[in-house]
Amino acid sequence: MDGSDLIEVRGLKVRGRIGVTPDEREHEQALTISLAARLDTRAASATDDLRATLDYEEVVRAVSKICSSEEYSLIETLADRVARYVLEHPYIEEVWVRVAKPQAPLAEEVDEVAVEVSRSREDLGPRTLPFER
Repeated sequence: MDGSDLIEVRGLKVRGRIGVTPDEREHEQALTISLAARLDTRAASATDDLRATLDYEEVVRAVSKICSSEEYSLIETLADRVARYVLEHPYIEEVWVRVAKPQAPLAEEVDEVAVEVSRSREDLGPRTLPFER
């Protein structure tokens, strides 16, 4: 079965300007990103060649840049951007991304707020938002 292997990055600590209000986006906030990419790693295993798999160092650098280079209102938007970036890699068939905001300014104390998204290669096609007709 193609795409039966998984490469994971867990607990990447980054900072970004994210939040619904301008006050929230005024300063960078701590974010924790985790992701899992599904692909077939047999060619990489057989050749011991990094070019035949996903370079997670490259992914970590790119995800950090995605988080820091733009302001986001929603962690859902950030999670989708990260997922779409990972899916641009030719070997990746599916990706799961979790974005957590451990210091979300809420009325009550929580450990974190988070969103998880799953995307597949099919999701790279044209998107239609549910409210667009």
